Amino acid sequence: MAKNPFGGFNSFRKPVRNSRPLLQPRERSVGVWRPKLNDRVKTPNGIGIVVEISQDMYLVDLENQIAEVWERLTSITLPK
Repeated sequence: MAKNPFGGFNSFRKPVRNSRPLLQPRERSVGVWRPKLNDRVKTPNGIGIVVEISQDMYLVDLENQIAEVWERLTSITLPK
């Protein structure tokens, strides 16, 4: 059988893959901001003050509204 001048099956692919060694992930402590009592926060309903904390839920007394809402940490941000 005659030798194929193109190198055979998958001739465009290198025979050995050059791969970098896997990098070890760095141990970084991610600083998660958690509001404390009497902190001013922004919620989807408006700006308010944290009145009570229960595990991952925060009771926020909204300013300029007669309302208190329970919000999760994911929906609470710092006011600008």
